[in-house]
Amino acid sequence: MRAVRAVLGLVVIGAAGMGGLWLTERLLAASEPVPVAQGAAAPLRVETIVPPLVTFADAVTAVGTARARQAVDLLAESGGRVTRIAFEPGDRVEAGAVLLELDDRAEQADLKAADATLAEAQAAFDRQQSLNRSGSASDAAYQTARAALLRAEAERDRAGVVLEDRSLRAPFAGIIGLTDLVEGQVIDTATPIATLDDLSVIAVDFSVPETLLPRLERGQRVDLASAAWPGRTFRGAISRIDSRVDAATRSLALRAEIPNNDRALAGGMFLQVRLVLDERQRPAVPENALTVEGDRTLVMVADGGTARPVEIVTGQQQDGLVEVVSGLAPSARVIVTNLHRLSDGTPIEAVAPERRVEAAAPSGGGG
Repeated sequence: MRAVRAVLGLVVIGAAGMGGLWLTERLLAASEPVPVAQGAAAPLRVETIVPPLVTFADAVTAVGTARARQAVDLLAESGGRVTRIAFEPGDRVEAGAVLLELDDRAEQADLKAADATLAEAQAAFDRQQSLNRSGSASDAAYQTARAALLRAEAERDRAGVVLEDRSLRAPFAGIIGLTDLVEGQVIDTATPIATLDDLSVIAVDFSVPETLLPRLERGQRVDLASAAWPGRTFRGAISRIDSRVDAATRSLALRAEIPNNDRALAGGMFLQVRLVLDERQRPAVPENALTVEGDRTLVMVADGGTARPVEIVTGQQQDGLVEVVSGLAPSARVIVTNLHRLSDGTPIEAVAPERRVEAAAPSGGGG
């Protein structure tokens, strides 16, 4: 029995070995590549663009404070009782307009007395002048009459100035501010009456680093933004450049002026300032069209029916576009899609970008 069992074991082992050899051959045969027919690969469909010319600017930002081109706190030249307030807060007044009148009865009387004295002095001078010409009066009497006339004219002029000081006039055209005065109130020369601002032009003072001095000149464009007017840009120009650099901050003070015909800006407002130092037009490519390899920046361009990498020098970024300083031919067509599937020499079929129209949001009333 032991012999039979040994024989059967040998038979089983031999059968397993033969089966293993057969299975191995089948697996090796299945792993070998099956030759396929060689043919031209289908070109890859890509979208290309001609880089548009975009305006780029070298600019510096700062913060500034707005003020009226002309602004003054109005004060009376003399004290007294207010008889007339000739303005309403917020009124626009012209230069020379009467704003306030004080009780001037005493000054009117002084002016009349000065006029009478002047008339007497004039008559006396005329009489002495006639006598002097005929030789009937001395030169001393003539000179005395002339001096009296000059003093009378001076007193008349003084009385006229004092009377004029009983009324307040606008020194320039502008907008009147708030006032707390009432008619009948007694004021002195230190009593604030109102403010007057010429808001037709707004001046904005700001500072920039001293290193920019060689690039500054009058007339350079300034763009300003205010939190009070989101999305609106106010455009002006540099009108003044300070002659000294601040030794503490190493900065240079500038002043810009902005037309303000609609009175959108007011004195004291905080403004964001963008001073444009230089503008230029350069080709620009979308940011997603760039590939960075170490210190090299590449774009893929369509060269006939193949893709070719081109090294470029880039500049500023603006609204998703990157400035191309050099390296790109004006007629080059830059590939903007399927970039991850491209390499040097990949066959391509270049097409214009498809227009993608976003669906407009439905309009409707708010709940």
